[in-house]
Amino acid sequence: MNTSSQTLRAQSSPILLLAQLLADNPELPAATYRIDSIVPGELVINLHGGLLDRFEAWRIALGLDSTEMVPHAFGGANWADVKGRVQDVPVQLIGHGTADEVAALVSMAVAA
Repeated sequence: MNTSSQTLRAQSSPILLLAQLLADNPELPAATYRIDSIVPGELVINLHGGLLDRFEAWRIALGLDSTEMVPHAFGGANWADVKGRVQDVPVQLIGHGTADEVAALVSMAVAA
């Protein structure tokens, strides 16, 4: 896909979703965000450290299904992610942590 023709207007839905989250949930833990150009308009939210509480707060605020969570490990890095659509915006929530943190997060999701 040629992303050179994308405009800021094409990114308005994920930006508006973030603004809505800020208005409705101003106490959510800080995260890093990006709007993907490979999956046009996908909002990718990354959380690092204190994974269990921080990830769950975001997952609940976004209304993402915990049973869709997938654990990953590669080269010493560990993370879990869950994807979904929120207000017609594709969203990927990623939590980076230790192997134990990721395992606890996935165990909690399985138990839910």
